[in-house]
Amino acid sequence: MRVHIYKLFICLTFLPLQVIAQDKGGKSERDVEYRRSAVLKAYRTNMKAKNYLEAKKTIDNAFSQHSEATADAHLYMYKMDALDQIVKAENRKIYLNSKPDTVSFFSNIYEMYETGLKCDSIEEAELATKRAEGKSAKSKLRSEIRNYMLSYRTNVLGAGKFFYNKKQYAEAFKYLDMYMQTKDAPVLTDSTVANPLADPDDRKNVSIIAVLSAYASSNYHGVMTYLKESLSDDNIQAQIIEIGYKSAAELKDTTSMQLLLEKGFEKYPEVEYFFMTLMKYYNNAEEYDRALATVTSMVKLYPDKRDYHFMKAKQHMLLKQYEQAVESLTRCVQIKADDADSYSALGNIYLLAAQDVYSRINVSVADPKYFDKKNAMQEYYKKACTCFELAKKFQEDKPELWLDGLREVYFKLNKGRELRSLEKYKK
Repeated sequence: MRVHIYKLFICLTFLPLQVIAQDKGGKSERDVEYRRSAVLKAYRTNMKAKNYLEAKKTIDNAFSQHSEATADAHLYMYKMDALDQIVKAENRKIYLNSKPDTVSFFSNIYEMYETGLKCDSIEEAELATKRAEGKSAKSKLRSEIRNYMLSYRTNVLGAGKFFYNKKQYAEAFKYLDMYMQTKDAPVLTDSTVANPLADPDDRKNVSIIAVLSAYASSNYHGVMTYLKESLSDDNIQAQIIEIGYKSAAELKDTTSMQLLLEKGFEKYPEVEYFFMTLMKYYNNAEEYDRALATVTSMVKLYPDKRDYHFMKAKQHMLLKQYEQAVESLTRCVQIKADDADSYSALGNIYLLAAQDVYSRINVSVADPKYFDKKNAMQEYYKKACTCFELAKKFQEDKPELWLDGLREVYFKLNKGRELRSLEKYKK
């Protein structure tokens, strides 16, 4: 009996502890009762003691633990007060060259901007609700928010340039983006509040750095955000267009890809990248007419450049415009007499022509037209033969240019000895 009583005593002793532990462990931090007065007391105590980091932490903890706190515009204002003191302390270190933490300095300024925008957004939402109810509503915080943000306006831009020069491009873009986006932020542009925003006219220059930073950090959406503004600088426009095209390609934005390539080619035809990429784009899209028009414009600009005539011939061939292709290839061999590739292409065109005539010989041998067509076919084979032999002469080490063609024409022309001579080139 004593043993049972002892066991029961142990169970009853530990039971309250288990219940308490479960009760404590079952509550999350967000379940703890929110006491705004307690948060403000702790905050003010830290601010008075110049423990600004702890003061900011007090507000941040309230935000993370209580949904009511995140909807309190004044708490964000208190956080800005703490951030202002933190930034000033770091700024004094920079001024005195006393082991300053530049990264922390900029980071806290960025956080101040984020906090200011959030604070203004919450207050404006509250004011909008009051106005919808027909009540008078005027901002109480916007002017103070603006003053804090304007105090560090140049530092936001400076941070972007600082990180850009450090090649920390993702960080650079973050600050440049904040600087540009807040140019139009109501909290800084509201004319009813004192100290309006007076940024210099630097949209173009800042946009260029933003685009370069975004591209260097593979932030293709960021590139497209500031692309239009950055394109207004003619000095770097060709490079920006190329960056824009590559970013649009990464985003699979085919409309922007085409527009940028066409713009690049139109303004900078001498830049090979735009021409070659635009040709590839049109051909992949099977827009052969547009590709032909593009290369034709290059032929006009550079009439003595063999490669453009050759590319033009290829486009004619894709469009089955063989006579025009022959004209372009003939120009190629006039410019470059030992042009094996052009002779090979000519040979293939004549071979196609011969095969086409052969397919249309559907009259009897007694019909005079039979021999006319046969003679025409033979002439094409002879022209093809001459071209393939020239391709072989100038580039014998590339049998893929002429071997199959010569085999066919030698066979069709009954040139047995010549056909046997090709045996040594067997693959």
